[in-house]
Amino acid sequence: MANRKAHQREVSNLHEDLGPYYSQPGRRDMSQRNRSGRGSNRNNGGAHGEEATIWESAKNSFQDLIGGINADNDNLDQLVGLDKQAGTMDPNSVPTDMMKQMEHLCRSGVKNSENNITMAKNLMEQLKLVRAVVVAKEQAEAASAGPSKRSTTRDSAAAASLYDFDGAGDSPVPSPMASASRKHGDRSSNRDRDSIPPKADSVEPPGSISGAGGASSSLNKSKILFSKGDEVAFKPKAVNGEQTSDWILGEVALVSGEGKSRRYKVIDIEPDDQSKQKEYRSSASNMIPITAESQSSTLKDYEAGHIVLALYPQTTTFYKAEVHSMASNGKVDLKFEGENDSSTLQQVERRYVIEYRP
Repeated sequence: MANRKAHQREVSNLHEDLGPYYSQPGRRDMSQRNRSGRGSNRNNGGAHGEEATIWESAKNSFQDLIGGINADNDNLDQLVGLDKQAGTMDPNSVPTDMMKQMEHLCRSGVKNSENNITMAKNLMEQLKLVRAVVVAKEQAEAASAGPSKRSTTRDSAAAASLYDFDGAGDSPVPSPMASASRKHGDRSSNRDRDSIPPKADSVEPPGSISGAGGASSSLNKSKILFSKGDEVAFKPKAVNGEQTSDWILGEVALVSGEGKSRRYKVIDIEPDDQSKQKEYRSSASNMIPITAESQSSTLKDYEAGHIVLALYPQTTTFYKAEVHSMASNGKVDLKFEGENDSSTLQQVERRYVIEYRP
């Protein structure tokens, strides 16, 4: 009967490995709950993509595993029945054929259990793979969709009244009513701003670049001088000649001219289409300095409720947000305008949080 005990140990191990998927002896059919796959129709409503193929294979593996476990249960039922029958007999009078049949059932049970365990492990790997593919797609979709898909309207006159530019540069800033769609951000909306960027025809104060966030009111009338390699938030000129309404992350690639004729060529850090324009002509009036990482520790903390522009996580676009608190890791907890859930907070590196004045 040693084989039977070994078989029982294998069955116990199988029970532990399969958990709720294991069917106890006597239950001919394993429970067939409706287990719908996560992968094939999460957000797009259709069974397309790599995860759909893997999920179909996993469903077939489910059926094979269920059939294997049910067959093993039948085998164990027969073994238990013969064991009970033998238990009513005198040990010395148990028929040899019965003992051989019980030994055969024990060997078959061990083999079936091993096969079922292998199938269960393979199935678990398939499900992990499906989940990995789905999670990767969800992250990509979340990045491309931005914090929310919304379309709002603004009163152009009211929005324009928030601006007071002196008109320097080849790309004057219009009313922020034009909408834009950025890679990872698709927050195609019309936004107002609660303050203005620095003017282009005033005098540069000391430490102008490091004062990108939390600058004094004198910065509003100062001229910011940018250098090659500086990180900036800028408004690129669209193909149709109209300027986008969003500030995006860029890097100064070229500086030319002096004084009011000083112009910049700015590189779009992550353009929507790699085959299209990456560089834009710009002027100081359309650029906001971003504090260098080496100087980020000098930036002051924001107070709760402060309205800022911040780089939305996993995007290259700045959006309007309200400061909730300063995190212990030096980042800023923000509530972005337009989030579907008003309690949703995002953490953004301090130097990518730019303060505007009303």
